[in-house]
Amino acid sequence: MDAKHSSLRLSILSCALGGALAIAVAGGGAAAEAAPPTDARQQMVAVLAAAEPHPALGDQARIWDRFVGTWDADFGFFADDGSVRHQPGELEFGWVLDGLAVQDLWIGYPRNGRTERSIGTSLRYYDTEAKTWRVVFVNPRFGASLGVAGGLEGDRIVLRGSDADGSSLRWSFNDLQADSFTWRGERSRDGGKTWRLEEEHHMRRRAVADSAKSALAFTRLASLVGKWTGEQAGTPFEVTYTLTADGSALMEEFRPQGGAVMVTMFSVDGDHIVATHYCSAKNQPQMASAAIADPAAKSLAFSLVRVTGLHTPADWHNTGLTVTMDDADHLTQEWTYAFRGETGTNTFHLTRAR
Repeated sequence: MDAKHSSLRLSILSCALGGALAIAVAGGGAAAEAAPPTDARQQMVAVLAAAEPHPALGDQARIWDRFVGTWDADFGFFADDGSVRHQPGELEFGWVLDGLAVQDLWIGYPRNGRTERSIGTSLRYYDTEAKTWRVVFVNPRFGASLGVAGGLEGDRIVLRGSDADGSSLRWSFNDLQADSFTWRGERSRDGGKTWRLEEEHHMRRRAVADSAKSALAFTRLASLVGKWTGEQAGTPFEVTYTLTADGSALMEEFRPQGGAVMVTMFSVDGDHIVATHYCSAKNQPQMASAAIADPAAKSLAFSLVRVTGLHTPADWHNTGLTVTMDDADHLTQEWTYAFRGETGTNTFHLTRAR
């Protein structure tokens, strides 16, 4: 669902856009019964979500209920020359509107120096008169709105519609498995005689958070506590690691000689570890690891989730970090950064101080 899908205005989704972040499940299958949040700005989101499909949907609910949850995505976009641009991201599915509709979020993680994720949403509801599922997709950033309709066709789900330029669209969910599926977006400009594959997205269900593995990885990271030294481009620096917040966070203080102190905070979040860097450039990149698979791995890589404090997207900011524990007394950090559209890497070698 790339930005190239041009705008086909559909006013029926106007009330649903505000619920684009309503995938967190709350309440019952009909009206949500959870206590309203104290923050008035969150009340609509809490009311929008539903824990299960409405009984009126019957067997039709099974078509989409299998997707409820979080999926890790490898988004693939095909250029005219056949090359494929890949973008990592995630897909969120959940019931909304008293369980009478399904909403999803298509989220692409920022890459190539960009600081904001891409995000679009679909609302799916069953048209009882037409006996078909109607789907409206909206990407507010690009002013795009598209409508398709369909349902089960054999062992896959197929949705069809038209773009504003008159071309035909065919979106399909294929290779449906309990923990994976493939989404394809195709276009025809000759009335359906021939089709061109424009998008192919591979989805894998995100496992339930394995807090044991992430906790073990954090414990290993916490073994860095103490003082470390190194030199970069002729400038000596000192790094100190300290456990804080009752042992739930690891604080790194980076002190270059004659320069400003910078701080990075590491903590566990479900099945991964997050790192927030407080930079001397006066911005705060927030990064996260992938789900921890091997707590004993020598390297731990963090990818950018978002950046706060930027005045413009072109400002200098870090975009990623890889921490490699070479051995008990030697550590390597690789920081990637972006500045005015250019990207680069800074590598720091540290030795434990005795």
